[in-house]
Amino acid sequence: MTERFTALTMMRDEAPSLLEWVAFQQVIGFDRIFVYTNDCRDGTDAMLDRLTQIGAPVTRRDNPVPPDGKPQPLALRAAQKDLSILDTDWLIVLDADEFLSIKVGDGRLPDLVAAVPAGTEGIVITWRIMGSNGLTDWNPGLVIESYTRGAPDDFRKGWGVKTLFRPFADMKLGIHRPTVKGAGREPERMERLAEMAWVNGSGRPMTRQFMEGMWRSSAATLGYDLVELAHFAVKSREAFLLRQLRGNVNAKPDKYDATYFGVFDRNETERAALLSHVPAVREKMEEYLRDPVLSGLLSEGLAWHAVQIERLRAEREHPRRMNRLDHMAGVPYEGLDNLLFTQPLGPRGRAIVDKMLRDGMPPDAIAKHVAASVAKLEAERDARDRAELEARDTGSRT
Repeated sequence: MTERFTALTMMRDEAPSLLEWVAFQQVIGFDRIFVYTNDCRDGTDAMLDRLTQIGAPVTRRDNPVPPDGKPQPLALRAAQKDLSILDTDWLIVLDADEFLSIKVGDGRLPDLVAAVPAGTEGIVITWRIMGSNGLTDWNPGLVIESYTRGAPDDFRKGWGVKTLFRPFADMKLGIHRPTVKGAGREPERMERLAEMAWVNGSGRPMTRQFMEGMWRSSAATLGYDLVELAHFAVKSREAFLLRQLRGNVNAKPDKYDATYFGVFDRNETERAALLSHVPAVREKMEEYLRDPVLSGLLSEGLAWHAVQIERLRAEREHPRRMNRLDHMAGVPYEGLDNLLFTQPLGPRGRAIVDKMLRDGMPPDAIAKHVAASVAKLEAERDARDRAELEARDTGSRT
């Protein structure tokens, strides 16, 4: 029996790369793609609706966002009540800048599922942060063709995950992985979650520590052998500035600042595996664009973005912004701990940093202090995960 694969995402103003993203998901084996949209100005919503009308496996849902609302959590809450989305063998929540890189078989989802142990209920897939490839100008070409360099395996700041999983009872959707409703209050529900058979991107079991609520890999659970998730977090410098203007799915102010670019513009290693899908993706896009209505909508979307770029370039601050990104892109890999990057910190951590700044502590000194504190916590987590996995291995041999 053929298994069904479903992708769920949220979009706003994604017209330039929309067709590539949808085509790619079809090429690697997704049968259905559900997209929640809000406040689109470039025709993304109209393009998705037209894709549905011409037979693409796309379903769009409106995602009304009230003032100060957060698009992503609102969409996830709506999706987990939608039985048509949950009626699938496998489900994953993706962003519009994420592409699965499957390293077995023909690089398709059935190949991945066949490669993991029988009975697997979830595959935890770690990000591979992809960089700008040194590109400066806005580039509406294929993402997977334009950006082929990414972070090395040990780029821990980029070890976030997404999870391809079999839907289950009392599931609570999350952007990185699902949990069980009420697991924090009822121990038996947490136990049910912890006992699920999830593996990492190398097909090895995840730890209880991860299952109980983590969304990042540790040094003990990291696995890239079978699959990774190419995350095109920055793209070109001008594309990054456009992303700042668009906002983000969790309504975090100033998330995409120059420091974010400096941290995630990773180009240390060649990561060109996705190029093998380019011919099939182009063929699928050409098939879509034989429809004159969709072709016209794409032209209008590209024109809208071109206007935004020209406005951006005309602003007095544009040269300064670009110089700032150039400067941050020049920070060497081994110097990233010297950047004061507070976005991943919780409220308490940010409050401590704010106090240090008010007290006159230099930002680079604060950055080193934060890096040391985080490294200590990460080392402790690594040790717990290793101890659990070693205990399992010992038990299986006795």
